[in-house]
Amino acid sequence: MELARDPGLIGQINPHHVCAAVARAIPTDAIVLNEAIRNAPVVAMQVPRTVPGSHVGLAGGGLGFSAGMALGIKLAKPERCVVAFSGDGSFYFGNPQSSLAVAKQYGLPVFTVILDNGGWAAVKEATLRVFPQGVAKQTQAYQAHLAPDMNFAMVAMAAGAHGEMVSDPLDVNAAITRCLAALAHGQSAVLQVRVTRL
Repeated sequence: MELARDPGLIGQINPHHVCAAVARAIPTDAIVLNEAIRNAPVVAMQVPRTVPGSHVGLAGGGLGFSAGMALGIKLAKPERCVVAFSGDGSFYFGNPQSSLAVAKQYGLPVFTVILDNGGWAAVKEATLRVFPQGVAKQTQAYQAHLAPDMNFAMVAMAAGAHGEMVSDPLDVNAAITRCLAALAHGQSAVLQVRVTRL
């Protein structure tokens, strides 16, 4: 799609570009979990699913649901590739160390793509809706930023998964290929992509 053509900049990769690249690389029957929160519409647009039951979301609240749900889906459908898209904030809520350890212990490899925008976009947007010209906007202090140097790839590796962090658009395709190769060998993979910042 047109929105995916622009790869973005170093440290500000276009999420459309990332999602389209994942869509090209995964099997057509891969089961996609969409917990990308503010980038959820991007995932739905760029990673279209045509096989029934191959796009899973959550109708209500429950940040962090995709980590455990990915394991459950992989347990129920071991022959299918399971790809969980998450924001960086929701990845924290999925208790990544535990979910990755369970994946390793029980042979449930899943591919997690973290669209890391550096914080809670929902918090920033809610603040602006209530106080569109308030102090938060004037000072750019939304209390919505997460630890700027968090390396989720290292968290993944500590739990026995394959981990990659990408900040250059030119590295996206190769990183996806390596993650899927790890998956094919029974190892979970986590790809942290530094997308357009909050």
